[in-house]
Amino acid sequence: MPIFVDTDNSDPKNKLYNGSKAGNSAAKVEAKMQSVVKGILDKTPGFTTAKMGDPKGYTIRLEISKLDTADHKTKCSLSGSIVRYPKGVTMKGAKGEEMLSLGWAGSAEATGTSEGSLMDCVEAIIESMMKKGIPIMTADFPKR
Repeated sequence: MPIFVDTDNSDPKNKLYNGSKAGNSAAKVEAKMQSVVKGILDKTPGFTTAKMGDPKGYTIRLEISKLDTADHKTKCSLSGSIVRYPKGVTMKGAKGEEMLSLGWAGSAEATGTSEGSLMDCVEAIIESMMKKGIPIMTADFPKR
């Protein structure tokens, strides 16, 4: 059974991808985050983003933590977390997130200050973060 990863960013009360620091480009950045994560996972053997039945797996949360456009360059940083899906039950009986990754982040720089430069920056960081994240999920999954 493949490892399910939730990439659904449609719930405004529980956004998985946060591009608010990108201002007017926030929605496009969030869509880019979702498409890059989904694209990488859909090409990775043993993973799926298709929710079938009662899946177990992970949720990936990403947000722009820093964005600077100056001197014809776009510098951005993302921070993120990998949490178990579905939410687990805490000792008090409430549902809570079980986080797997701490300090999961990355930074990149792109030439130019256009929206396209920002998208390139975001994509490069996510590709790098996912290279670290996939082994974390693969190692944890048998413990579930």
